Amino acid sequence: MKSTELYALLKSDLGSWFKSADFKRTKGFLSWSRSRGGASTVVWFQASRDGWDAFAGSKFVVEFQRSAEPVPGAHPARRMRIASLLSAPAREEMRALQNSVITSLTPPPDSHHALHVSENVTAWYRKKFVLDALPYSDGDDVWLRYAAPDHAREWSRFLLQHLPACVASAESWA
Repeated sequence: MKSTELYALLKSDLGSWFKSADFKRTKGFLSWSRSRGGASTVVWFQASRDGWDAFAGSKFVVEFQRSAEPVPGAHPARRMRIASLLSAPAREEMRALQNSVITSLTPPPDSHHALHVSENVTAWYRKKFVLDALPYSDGDDVWLRYAAPDHAREWSRFLLQHLPACVASAESWA
């Protein structure tokens, strides 16, 4: 599932919520913005530059921003990724979903190219198949894993439950 497919699925699943919350699509990444309290609230989704792997899948992150301009990554801005805005129980829900995705992955055969580059690359690649054992903190930079459309849809359902509170939190920033 390439990033373009991920973005299309997320846009389809989440677009109506953003529209109903008075957000407009912005340029760059898959992103939406709305003006509140003299500033723009921007929410965007970014697929990993690691690319797609048939065994490990890929990952994406959700970022929230308050800035003068409705542009993802605008400066100056205050930005936080989703784990920073979730409650501890919501982060546990996130970790459970993350581990569900990881559990569903099929490990690569021993002939996989990533296992024959170097010891460091092999360790980095094998870590993609290890469950997240520790609870996420509000300081963790959590990228949401996916390897199939069903995984992305599960993340959409999770996000729809938590977007209102995350946006409200971002809009409370001074």
